[in-house]
Amino acid sequence: MASHVVTALKLNLRSAPDSSKNNVVIVLSQGMEVTKVGGSPVPGWIEVTATIVMMTVRGFISDKHIAPIGGVTFPQSPPVTATGALPRADLGPHANARRNNRGSWAYRIGEAGQPGLPSTHSGGVVAGIAAVIDWLNPGNSAHLRWWPQGNTTYCNVYSHDAALMMGCYLPRVWWTSSAISKILAGQTVPVTYGTTVNEMRANNIFDWLEEYGASFGWLREPSPDALQMAVNPGRVGIICAQRTDMNRPGHIQIVAPEQNGHMAKRVNGVVTQPLQSNAGSRNFTWGQLGTNWWTSSSFREFGFWHAAPG
Repeated sequence: MASHVVTALKLNLRSAPDSSKNNVVIVLSQGMEVTKVGGSPVPGWIEVTATIVMMTVRGFISDKHIAPIGGVTFPQSPPVTATGALPRADLGPHANARRNNRGSWAYRIGEAGQPGLPSTHSGGVVAGIAAVIDWLNPGNSAHLRWWPQGNTTYCNVYSHDAALMMGCYLPRVWWTSSAISKILAGQTVPVTYGTTVNEMRANNIFDWLEEYGASFGWLREPSPDALQMAVNPGRVGIICAQRTDMNRPGHIQIVAPEQNGHMAKRVNGVVTQPLQSNAGSRNFTWGQLGTNWWTSSSFREFGFWHAAPG
């Protein structure tokens, strides 16, 4: 039974009682209820569990930003939308958005013959995820939609295409700040390229995952091993890293359940390189990009997320 409520507007749930490390599991919002399960070897921290999108997560939070349930009230805000959440931003499919064609990158793939959602696959969800990746096949050089052109790469496009085809929302375009203000004021806002929505690069998607990911079902894990273990039963994984130099592209890739001989890499039984499907400067359908590529000094932040496919 929940024992405390979050009083801060945003509160990091961490895998360890240390705010100096990149160990954020998920971000809790004001008013969310948590259950104290233990103390902490570090003063000022407690260990709690929280239920997010029907999944229980566990970690440490600062005890300065919680209060016993019933011990605090929050000011009532006027209603903003029917659901109280931002809707998806999506330009829809386009006939020119095909595996073997360059262009129309802001649109969803409009090509015929796409596999169905993983939940509908006769072999189960894990087989359904594999079927989507095999059909997209970013390692095929004929699939020009994601094949690099000089210094231009398309990791953001491929990750969006794969996640969306699996039934998980990862934005290819997202609302502008002015559009968000109008939506939160209760207005109906059309999806208009360059006016109400802009394209999302990997650097932008990292910020989106931190701010909005949980609202769209994305849960954060503290390590590659935890991510692979969460993904293996049949979830879609993401590794995303934001560049130190924001004028240069970040990187994002799909992490898939292990199956059919496609495996993560382990050291002493612990996953160090999850099973990846990648578009970027090097494209491959199944494999690994490199040992802990996300820890490179080229990136200032990184994270591991997963969501349930449709």
